[in-house]
Amino acid sequence: MKLGKSWRLSFKDARRWLAAALAMTLVMGTLGGVAQAAEETVTGIELDYEEEDYNTSTSSLEMFVEDDKVNVTVLASISGSASKKDVTADAAWKTSNSSIVKVDKGVLTGVGAGSATITATYKGFTASMKATSDFVYDEVVIMQNNSAAPASIPDVKLGDSLAFMLDGQKGSASGINITSEAVWTSSNTAVATVDEGKITLVGAGTATITAKYKGKSDTVKLTVTSPYKSIEIGPEQPGDLLELEVGADNRVLSATASPKTGGTLTVTELAKWTSANTKVVTVEKGAVTAVGAGKTTITASYLGVTDTISVVVRTPYQSIKLSPEKEYHMQLQDAPLQMQADVLNNANVGSNITASGEWSSSDVSVATVSQGKVTPKGVGTTKITVSHKGISRSIDVTVYPSITKLKAEKTKIDGFKGITAELPKVTATTFDGSTVDVSKLVKWTNEDEDIAKLEGTSWTAKELGETTFTAKAQGLSAEVTLTVHLKPVKLIAETKDMSIVLGKSTELPQVNVIYEDGEEADISESIEWKTTSDNILLLEKSMKGLESSTVTLTGTYLTKTVSVRVKIEEEIVKLTFEPAKIELNPGRSKSIKVYGYYKDGKKISVGTKMNWTVANTNVATVSGSSSVKAIDVGTTKVSGSYQGKTIEITVIVTSKLKSLQLSGKSAQLAIGDSYNVTAQAVYVTGSPVDATTAAVWTSSKESVATVKDGKITAVGKGSATIKAAFGGKTATFRVTVK
Repeated sequence: MKLGKSWRLSFKDARRWLAAALAMTLVMGTLGGVAQAAEETVTGIELDYEEEDYNTSTSSLEMFVEDDKVNVTVLASISGSASKKDVTADAAWKTSNSSIVKVDKGVLTGVGAGSATITATYKGFTASMKATSDFVYDEVVIMQNNSAAPASIPDVKLGDSLAFMLDGQKGSASGINITSEAVWTSSNTAVATVDEGKITLVGAGTATITAKYKGKSDTVKLTVTSPYKSIEIGPEQPGDLLELEVGADNRVLSATASPKTGGTLTVTELAKWTSANTKVVTVEKGAVTAVGAGKTTITASYLGVTDTISVVVRTPYQSIKLSPEKEYHMQLQDAPLQMQADVLNNANVGSNITASGEWSSSDVSVATVSQGKVTPKGVGTTKITVSHKGISRSIDVTVYPSITKLKAEKTKIDGFKGITAELPKVTATTFDGSTVDVSKLVKWTNEDEDIAKLEGTSWTAKELGETTFTAKAQGLSAEVTLTVHLKPVKLIAETKDMSIVLGKSTELPQVNVIYEDGEEADISESIEWKTTSDNILLLEKSMKGLESSTVTLTGTYLTKTVSVRVKIEEEIVKLTFEPAKIELNPGRSKSIKVYGYYKDGKKISVGTKMNWTVANTNVATVSGSSSVKAIDVGTTKVSGSYQGKTIEITVIVTSKLKSLQLSGKSAQLAIGDSYNVTAQAVYVTGSPVDATTAAVWTSSKESVATVKDGKITAVGKGSATIKAAFGGKTATFRVTVK
């Protein structure tokens, strides 16, 4: 009994479901019971398949090319188990002839006609079986008018109707119509397209039509020609150029085709008309409409023949002039703005087109326009455009809300004679408390035209002095005072390098300006600071480091700039330094070592990063490398600061000691006697200095004589050498006790 395909599919699905259920049962049994042995023992394998896929007469699995696949399962017998294990995915599969039958993890696919042996191997065991493949049909044939179509049809005329069928043939059986099931293709869709055998002729040329069904195919080559020799666009234009003007009436063209059999035929209504640029002209059934200035081509096509004509479109006007000419700013409560539009034609004659022009607003929620009258409707910006016969002009109109207060970004600005700059930004407070930039809405006035000239929002300084600019809108005002100085020559920052604490606000650097007359002034509040780094936040009077790094600040005042390097780092909680006191001779130097400690205890050297100052630079100086140099005799203080923490070191500069001289060279004493010796320090410069008490005195033999501050006392008989030491110099005195 032959089973139907629908039953076969449901049977396959049932087997897959049962296999999945069995696998799940095995897994759950493993999880719930005792652990199985680590290694299974396979005793054999066998192949399993659906009965309907097996032909007992040929002892093989059967399949058709590009038809349903055949599934084969590998079942392994396991020692100690009554059930069999599905190892299809783990087995190694092989086919003896992959051009006949391919196999992939038990899935067999027919490729060609013939037979092959399919083999599965698993853990040393092998199972094989025969598989045969065949085509559903021995051949497929393209049919035309109930007969086999010729391999080539040499002369198909555009406009002809053409249709094919496809028959499938098997053995001696009559053909079976498989037209709708086949896959139809054309090698050249610019010549012909095909849909279930129905041919649509598109253009002259050759195209091969192919019909394919489950591994078999047939073809027909078509040669498509036009029934016409040519087509011509008329009426003939001077220089073969159609000239049009925007706004003029349509021009009507005709199309005349010449059949190969002779004569002519008007095909204006039947032809396909196209414009290469529809922004210049459009064309429909020969009627040409000028759209915009430019040059393009118009083409007429009909059944494989085409003709083209060049077209140029000009505007009768040179340009449009609007009043106002530039952007316009108004408030929501303002009366409508009446704009005016004028055109200049090619004969250099002007005319007003305010009423006849085509007006539009890009955003009617902001403002509407009718015959040039702009009516504000909502807050925002819209583009007002007027168009007339191919030319157009636009301006932006910005509508602002009602305001309650005006404020200038700066109330004081600086300049010097001859400089030109923009006035500060002006913001307004609205009814709901929010702010809006109204710099372009306000109208500015100038108190003193002799000091500065004002044009729009730009000012030019003329003379030294002071003037006030006033911004007005809706009855409100804001003032900006301009002070005209001498020309700046140089900006000097308080420091070129700064260290600030990460996350803490620090005052911006102080800056002085030197004017051309030598005058110096603090302009810290007037300078504008900028930086390209986002690791630091610049506020009105302070800065805050956001990430550890080194950034550069650039300050600008009038035409001059100054740079300050800022290092952003973690906070230093303590500074230590050495030495605590410095003693030097003139011309000598000594370095100061300074260490900073972070919160986590980490120690870093910051001597070269300190901002150093000296109280008296006539006594000593200090360099950025933390080296102190003695200049002249005296005492001063050296101070250093880092992250707001300060250290102070005393510096004593003394003249260089040339020698140490005693008041005598020797003495003879009796036991118990005493003798006073003085010591004088002789310097390279200046008078000798008494160093008796400052010197260090020693006796070579205290059992003979002792010494203190130059006083020698005889203790016992013998000889002793008394030594005085001071400032690196020494002197000796010989004592004999009898």
